[in-house]
Amino acid sequence: MSILRRFVSFMTSNSSPSNGAPRTSTENESPEKKLYDSLDEVQKAIYHRPFGPDGYPIDAWTDPYYETWFRAHQASEVQLQEQRDAQADLAIRPLFSIIVPLYKTPIEYFRTMADSVLAQTFDNFELVLINASPELLELADELRTYQERDRRITVVTLDENYGITENTNRGISVSKGDFCCFLDHDDFIEPNLLFEYASALNDDPTIDFLYCDEDMVSFDEKTQAFQHLNPMFKPQFSPELLLCKNYIIHLMTVRRTLIESMSRPDARYDGAQDYNMVLRCIGRARSVRCIEKVLYHWRIHPASTATNPDSKPYSRIANKLSVFSHIETRQLNAALVSSGIFNLHNVWFNGSAPTTSVVVSCADDFRVCRNFLISLLEANLPTSTDVIFVGNKPVLREALRSVSLDGFPIPASLTLISSQGNKLCDYNDGARHAKGKNLVFVDDLCSFITPEPLRQLGALCALNGVGISAPKLLYPNGSTKCFGVAVTEGRIMPLHRGYPDDFPAYQCNARAFQNVSACSLQGLCISHDLFHVLGGFDERFEGEIGAADLCRRVLNHSLRIVATPLVKVEVDEAAPQTPYNTQTQAPDFRADDLKLFDEKWPAARAAGDPYYSSNFDQASPYCQLPRS
Repeated sequence: MSILRRFVSFMTSNSSPSNGAPRTSTENESPEKKLYDSLDEVQKAIYHRPFGPDGYPIDAWTDPYYETWFRAHQASEVQLQEQRDAQADLAIRPLFSIIVPLYKTPIEYFRTMADSVLAQTFDNFELVLINASPELLELADELRTYQERDRRITVVTLDENYGITENTNRGISVSKGDFCCFLDHDDFIEPNLLFEYASALNDDPTIDFLYCDEDMVSFDEKTQAFQHLNPMFKPQFSPELLLCKNYIIHLMTVRRTLIESMSRPDARYDGAQDYNMVLRCIGRARSVRCIEKVLYHWRIHPASTATNPDSKPYSRIANKLSVFSHIETRQLNAALVSSGIFNLHNVWFNGSAPTTSVVVSCADDFRVCRNFLISLLEANLPTSTDVIFVGNKPVLREALRSVSLDGFPIPASLTLISSQGNKLCDYNDGARHAKGKNLVFVDDLCSFITPEPLRQLGALCALNGVGISAPKLLYPNGSTKCFGVAVTEGRIMPLHRGYPDDFPAYQCNARAFQNVSACSLQGLCISHDLFHVLGGFDERFEGEIGAADLCRRVLNHSLRIVATPLVKVEVDEAAPQTPYNTQTQAPDFRADDLKLFDEKWPAARAAGDPYYSSNFDQASPYCQLPRS
């Protein structure tokens, strides 16, 4: 019980109405309960966010408000009619082939799925149905009825079930569309899905791959209606996140020419056929787009992996096979490590690491410098690592002498530089003395607490298209300080601050590589050459937003920023007393730096963060639904 609630209990013990009158029904509620209710309102007013009984912020996945939110954001009948009227005038009108493998599909499931396709406001599509259970006469009759009703329906009847991958291949072979859309037989889509996809293609004709937000649905027998829950709000194209899990899922839509440029997968990938397709496409697609609207509904039932991962145990093997094949194709020297989450893994890089220079900003405190030196020497860094200390030289020399007397070997490549008083200025000075191919920036409050930190950061930073890699930062109490930074119209904010280290967070993303728009200064890894090309840190900044400024320049070079949970840095700072209070939790993201960032990048925050869904509350770092 919190101190505040204990105080409430104390103040309300043995209390009674002051006038001695009998209690009304409202008065029969205990004073403690009344004050607890008031306290809940106070907490909501203070934090501006809903909280669960476990004390954590309620993210969009578990928010009971989602049903209301979804209904408010569905396209209205007026909007749908406007789309029907406008779709014929689109300059680009691609033919979409919606491919649906059917196997022992319940009639009600089939009708819901097929009707949702036929209700599309964009009418240039074909529905290709691959029936792998011809012995089910009722289903065959239903298919025939639908085919007779609409000429856009094609039915392919197989002599047997060849598995979902091969069945899908047969659907691709007979389809004629410019794009192939892969729809599951037990799910359904919103009537504006294809219109949204077609509109995106008119905005950017180079798009080769599309997907959208989705949710799960459960049919309520009492109300005879679907209940919407567990929304999956997705980032824009995130290649490193895809190495860890298939976050794209539905409705995957791929340009035909891209599919035809690749060999077809086989039945070994059954259960992870979508993930395999995604991984095979990402290196070839010119442009990838997520439509940030909930347009796909994943039905919950016992045979679906939506709620029962064990319904398709073979999918685990197929999932790993898909990633192994992708790693082999990219010639990455890497292995998979478990995350503890179903079908979510991490990539551990092997082989020799690029040479790295660690640039350390040091305070004037002998004890702090000494403790940092010990933690650094205990981290078993590669012998090729050179370390540049920027700070008070006499204090640094005394700290080095002290740890040397204690028997710690001092690195051969070690440089001491006097501080200029500004951390970003110090980092720039240190980088000018660095010899390594990569730079890693830390301060003397940091300690690496996971194996091979420089190898993992360096290998991730060396991936094609990656400009910066960053660790997960933890406070001494084990809670998260920062795991990526979001740059939104509401704030520039550290993600997941306050969550326990082992808390998986929304969509279990805290267990996987994260593509982000920015990261913290502490642990930031960048190639020496790129840092030089970008001109280093802008020394007008004084806090964490200085790192966001550097990341903005990296993004403008068409490079990505990736945070990894496999490298953890403990920061010897006190965790916020109210970790989820978004008004006070991030003093290191200074207001004056935010003003400078907005002056330097006037359109950046208004454009939104591509890796932090626009459907989230843009001022909350906990993937929460906005409250009006």
